Amino acid sequence: MTSILRRTTFIVADAEASARFYETVFGWTRFYDHELVARAGFPPVGPKDEPVKLVMLKAEDPLIGMLGFLQYLEPPFDTGVLQARSKVRMGEPILVIQTDDVQGAHTRAVAGGATICQPPTDWSVPSHDGSSVIHLRSMSMFDPQGIYSEINQHLS
Repeated sequence: MTSILRRTTFIVADAEASARFYETVFGWTRFYDHELVARAGFPPVGPKDEPVKLVMLKAEDPLIGMLGFLQYLEPPFDTGVLQARSKVRMGEPILVIQTDDVQGAHTRAVAGGATICQPPTDWSVPSHDGSSVIHLRSMSMFDPQGIYSEINQHLS
């Protein structure tokens, strides 16, 4: 059996603003940008079909590693964004991004309105099999929509 993780999609208050943030900070490009009707139950938000806007961005790989933003145009729920976040919550995803320019991403994220939890910091972690050490420069942030991410750069 073959299964791949193609995309993670976040429900946001403003899909356009979310997409622009990641286009600016990481240079990703649009793969999909449409208004459509989300069938009831996909995702489960209410008893009826709902109009939505879906924007998907792609990074390096043309099939995997995409990031989606789903905006309900007539939201059947509270769309308030938590402000001044400093901690993640149980069950919340962590968006992990690898880049070759953490410092540049930091500068662009700050200019784009992100809340920086940890500025670029050098540290090391064991490799997946424990046979070596991976040296990283990392930062963490909440984007303007409240999505938490860790951004890593592998160092030589």
